[in-house]
Amino acid sequence: MRIYQLNTFCGIKSTGKIALEIANLVKEDGGECRIGYGAGDVPPEAAPYAYRIGNPLERKIHGAIRKLFDAEGYGSYHGTQRLIHDIRDFSPDLIHLHNIHGAYLHIPSLFTYLQEAKVPVLWTLHDCWPFTGHCAYFDASGCQQWLSECNHCPSQRQYPVCLGIDGSRRNHRMKKRVLCKPEDMTFVLPCQWLNSHFSRSYLSHYPTRVIYNGVNRDVFHPVESKLRTKYGLKGKKVVLSVASDWDERKGLSYLIEAAQKMGESFTFVLIGLTSAQIEQLPQGMIGLTNTADSMELAAWYSTADCFANPTLEDNMPMVNLEALACGTPVVVFSTGGCPEAVTPECGLIVPKGDLDALCSSIAVVCENNASMRTACVQRAASFDCRSTFQAYLSLYKELCQ
Repeated sequence: MRIYQLNTFCGIKSTGKIALEIANLVKEDGGECRIGYGAGDVPPEAAPYAYRIGNPLERKIHGAIRKLFDAEGYGSYHGTQRLIHDIRDFSPDLIHLHNIHGAYLHIPSLFTYLQEAKVPVLWTLHDCWPFTGHCAYFDASGCQQWLSECNHCPSQRQYPVCLGIDGSRRNHRMKKRVLCKPEDMTFVLPCQWLNSHFSRSYLSHYPTRVIYNGVNRDVFHPVESKLRTKYGLKGKKVVLSVASDWDERKGLSYLIEAAQKMGESFTFVLIGLTSAQIEQLPQGMIGLTNTADSMELAAWYSTADCFANPTLEDNMPMVNLEALACGTPVVVFSTGGCPEAVTPECGLIVPKGDLDALCSSIAVVCENNASMRTACVQRAASFDCRSTFQAYLSLYKELCQ
C-alpha cells in the first residue's frame, strides 16, 4: 500500500507529527509513504518520507499575495505542478490531505489533478478552513456566513492574515467549485465538535469518519525533571501552557491576567512565545520560545501542577493530550473539541472567557494534582497514537479495496 500525504509541515508541530506517526505505521505494515510539505524544517526521523513542495521564494511570493489580496491557495503554481509529477511518479494507492493551506499549494491545480487521477482521497480536517471563505475558525467572531456565502470577513486579520482586500466571497465560491471535484473522497474529523460543523457545510455530502488525534506515549509520559531547581520553582504551583503560535485566539491575555490575579504562589510558564512577547510578560511569568525537543516538553509537562489552555478557538489540541499523558491535569475553556478530552477525574472545563472560573479551576487542580495524576495517564491511554492511528491504517485498506 502506497500513501502520499500532503501537509504544511512534516514531522514538526501538531499536524506534522500526526503525518509522521501515520507514515511510520504504514511502513511497519509493509507499505510506503511520502509526505509532501511546504514549510519548516524536517527532523531526521521524518526525512526519509519528506518531499519539499516548491521553494522558500515561491512560498514568500504566495504569502505576499495572500496578505495583500486574501489569496490563500492561488499561488505556488509551479511548485504544485512539480508536486503533481512527483505524485504520479510515486503512484500512490491513496492520497491523504491534511492542512493544504499555508501558502504552499495552488488549490485549483491540485484538485483538478485529484479529479483526473481517480485515486481515493482522504482528507483530515484540522480546522474549518476548507469550508469557509477565509478563516480557520469562526468561534470567536460568532460568524455564520460560511453556511451560505462568506463576505466582509470579520476575521480577515486572523490566520491566514490578510491586510489588504477582502476576498472571502471570491474564495468561498472558488472552494465550492473546486474542492468538490474529486468523486472518491472521504473526510476524517478529529473530534465530534468539528464533525457537527462539517455536517452543515457544503462538503457534507461526502462520507466522514471521526478519528481522534493520538499522542505518542513513548515520548510523552511522566518523567523525572530538574526544571524546578533550574528555574527556582521550588515551593511554587507551576501552571504551564504551550502553543506553537501565541496569536490572539490562543488566550494569551487570559493567562497574563490570571497570573497577575493569582499571586506569587503560582508561577505561569508559557512555551512557544516570540522574543517580543517574552519581553512584554509581567514580572513573575516565565516565557520560553518554541522547542523541537519533545523530551524537554515532556519534562515541562511532568513538572507542572496544572496545564492551562484558555484557547478561544481550536479543534482537538495535541497539547492537552500530551499534558494528560505526562500525568498533568488540564484546565480548558469549553472550546472546540477540548472538552472531549477532559473528564472530571483529570481536569476541569471552564466557560469560555470566564477569567474568574479559570483562576479558581487552576487553583483547584493545583491543590489536587497528586490525586489526579494517575487518572490523567489513564485518560491519555484512550488517545494513544498506536491505537488511534491504527484506525487510519484500517481506513486506508478499506478505501483502497
